[in-house]
Order: sequence, then C-alpha cells, then structure tokens
Amino acid sequence: MKQNIQSIGNTMLSIISSTVVVLPFMFFLKWGSSHTVVAVLPFVIFYTFRTTGIFFIRGIGTKINSYILLKIAIYCGLLGSLFGVVGVAFSELELFSGLFLGLSAAWLPMANNTINYYKFENHLTGSKNIGITVLFLTFLGIVLMLPDNYSFAIFFAIYGLMYFLSLSSLMNIKNYEVQVHDLEGYSYQYIILFFVSFILVFLLRSSRLLLNTLQFDYFVYGTFFLVLCMLIWSMFSSHRPQRRVPSDLRYLTTLNGALGNYLFLFSSLYAAGYYGHSQLFVRFYLPYVLGIVIAPIISGLIGKESKKMSLIGMTGGLILVLITPFFTSSVLILSTFKSVFNGWLTNAYRHQDELPKDKRIWVKYTIQSMGSIVHQFVLMIIGSLLVLDNQSSIKTFFVMTSQKIPTVESRALMNNWNGIATGILLIALIGYGLVSTINRHNV
Repeated sequence: MKQNIQSIGNTMLSIISSTVVVLPFMFFLKWGSSHTVVAVLPFVIFYTFRTTGIFFIRGIGTKINSYILLKIAIYCGLLGSLFGVVGVAFSELELFSGLFLGLSAAWLPMANNTINYYKFENHLTGSKNIGITVLFLTFLGIVLMLPDNYSFAIFFAIYGLMYFLSLSSLMNIKNYEVQVHDLEGYSYQYIILFFVSFILVFLLRSSRLLLNTLQFDYFVYGTFFLVLCMLIWSMFSSHRPQRRVPSDLRYLTTLNGALGNYLFLFSSLYAAGYYGHSQLFVRFYLPYVLGIVIAPIISGLIGKESKKMSLIGMTGGLILVLITPFFTSSVLILSTFKSVFNGWLTNAYRHQDELPKDKRIWVKYTIQSMGSIVHQFVLMIIGSLLVLDNQSSIKTFFVMTSQKIPTVESRALMNNWNGIATGILLIALIGYGLVSTINRHNV
C-alpha cells in the first residue's frame, strides 16, 4: 500500500515538474484575454515570479536546502491551486494564485532535480505509473479545450489534487543532510538582480497585455540599467559559485535559457501574430507539450550522444522554423531536443564537483534564467524597432501579437522578426559547433 502511494506521488511530482511552467502560463493567459488590470495581473505576477524567483531564493541568505525548498514549492503550488479555484468566483483572489504558482514554478523543478539525484545515489528511487501519467495529461489536455468558465475551476482543482498527492513522494526521505559549506549566505547582488529583473519583466508583460506603451518605454530604459548592473556585478562576483562553472558549460547553459525563451515565448508570439490567436493551441502548445512528453524516449534512444544529437536537432529545428509551412513540426522538434539537451545539462551539473552539492542545479537555473531574461529583453526591443521602422506604433505591435485573425502587416512583421530571432540562435549554435571542432583538432 505504501509503495502504491509513493508511486502515485512520484508520478504526480514528475507531471508537475514537467508542466508547471507551461500549463498555468496558458490558463493565466486565457484568464487575461479581456485585457483588464484585474484579469491581466495574475498572469503577469505568475510569469514574473516564475522568471525571477531563483534570484530571490539565492539572495535572501536563508539556510534552506533543496529538500526543504521542494516541500515549500509543493505547498506554494497547493495554495496557488486553492486560490485559483476560489478565484473563479472571487476574481481578486486569482492574483494570489499567480503569486504562489509562480514561486512553485521557479523552485520546484530545480529542487526536484536535486532530490531525484539524491534518491538515485541512495537507492531511494521509486517507480512511476505510466498509465496515470497518460491519464492525467490527457485529462488536462481536454480541460484546455473546455469553455473558460469550466476550464479554470477544473484545472486548478486537478492541479491542487496533484500537488497534494505529490507530498507522498517525500515519505522515504528521512535524513537529508547538507554540509555547512553547501549553504549560502546573504547576497546583495542577487537581491538587486531580483528586484531589477522583477520590475522589468513586470513592465514588459503588463505593457503588452494592457496595450500600455508608456510602461514599455520604462521597460526599454530599465533594460539598459539592467545591462549596466550586470556589467558591474560581473566585475565584483568572481567568488560566486557560477564562476566555478567551466566557460564551455556556462555558455551552453546561457544558450539553453535563450533557447527556452525563444521556444516558449517568441514562438507563441509568432504563432499568434502569423496564424492568429485562435490557432495558438494547435500550432504551438500541442506540439510543444508533445515534445516534452516524448523527449525522455528520444533521450533513452540516443544515450551518450545526447549532447551532440540535441545540438544537431535544435539546429535543424531552427532552420525549419524559417520555413513557415513547417512551423508546427519545427516546434515539435525544438521542444523535443531542447528537453533532451536540458536533461544532459542537468546531468553535467550534477558532476560539477567544484560546486556545493546541494546547489549545483540551483547554479544551472540561475545562469539559464539570466540567459532567458536577457534574450527576452533583446527580442522585444528588436520587435519594437522593426515596428517603428515600418512607421507603425508600439501599440500596433502589441495588437498584432494578440489578435484572433492575422493581417498582412502582422505576417510581414512576424516573418522579419522570426528571421532575426532565429538567425541569432543559429549563429550561436553553429558558432559553438565550429569552435568545439577546431579545439578538438588542436588538442
């Protein structure tokens, strides 16, 4: 009986860890479709905390380890789901749902990765039920297609149940111990980075959904301030853990964050602007989630070649993105190999003996979050410059990425934007491949 309960808990935690970034994002985005402040804020708060939460936990000088953080993340998710259910009747409470689910999305995947490795090392790994996984993922997919009034309440109720059941996955962990040097002290750099990033991401997301050009102006000015802060920070942070990460691995982790932002945010904007918001689920979300689901199978097939094959797969996927008729297929390919690549990176960090054992995955998430945020800011500024160059307004840019039916102008903008955004990442990937090949020949 105990093993069955643990198996269900492991299954629920695995599903949450894989979907907590994308599914609440989709539902909060649907909730904010009316473009009112009350409707938009839950999405903005969720996304902002999900993106910047890693900097907060790294900066507050807490003695929290990965096991405690995982429990906190599960309780945050449970609270967020409860507020989500109640928020259907009392919309003001939906804001708290966004806050707690955002924190859970920021902390749960990295803490879960660390604990999974601890379980593996100590022979505590439990089984997962494939049938239950398929059942819950199918059910959640059906909920997405229900009318809004029903889908919100049902989704948050199901997600709350999953969080509650996932607590049983921690039953067999009795003595999770962390060495003193694995704990982190207070870091004013991370606190500053958290507040600056939080404000900028908040301004960017809210300006687009509320069609507020003034907030976007503040975001642009703030981006230059963030760049200045990061330059100063890099000069005085040589003692930070990420400085002990090999430059090659640090580059790939930053690129992983940029690819994640490109795949999830830019590709969804492209699909909305080129095909129309009504096509977003079929053209983007479905292949994106399917890629995450099949990635473990592909990873098992390619084995030790995960790094090489995932880099090749992502390069091929990016090339296909440039060919518009293959957009949906390219999202599937990118999502699959991006997930495989992320798994390889996680395993690489687990073996970085120079880093505190409990914080190795934390360092990975910190670096890739920086890459994701900077890439997001650069892409949005490029998009706005393309619009202004076409004698249009920033407000028109916001409308183009949220309209139900695409126009000739929106498709032209998306094609130009896609060429630049995809080209940047192709150069980064191909450049890495060329440099790596040259270095191998020189050894």
